[in-house]
Amino acid sequence: MVMLKIVELGKNYVKLIVKGEDHTYLNLLQHYLSQDSRTVLVRYNIPHPLVGEPELYLRTDGTNPLEVLKKANENIVAVCDDLLSQIQP
Repeated sequence: MVMLKIVELGKNYVKLIVKGEDHTYLNLLQHYLSQDSRTVLVRYNIPHPLVGEPELYLRTDGTNPLEVLKKANENIVAVCDDLLSQIQP
């Protein structure tokens, strides 16, 4: 189960704890966020691979960072849906 916790939220930035995820999802999310022209900076850090809580930091051009985060996740879902439609008979 994935749990999100907003640590800091500003007009153009958000810092999240993403419990229950690892490099697989966070690297994918970082990629899609970096493709968005509204993203100024995105990075994630996992302090310790066994016990660390993954942290994601997103700074935007002034756009609500939660909207940018939501759009990136919607894009990931769309790509996954497209892939599934291609492999299902």
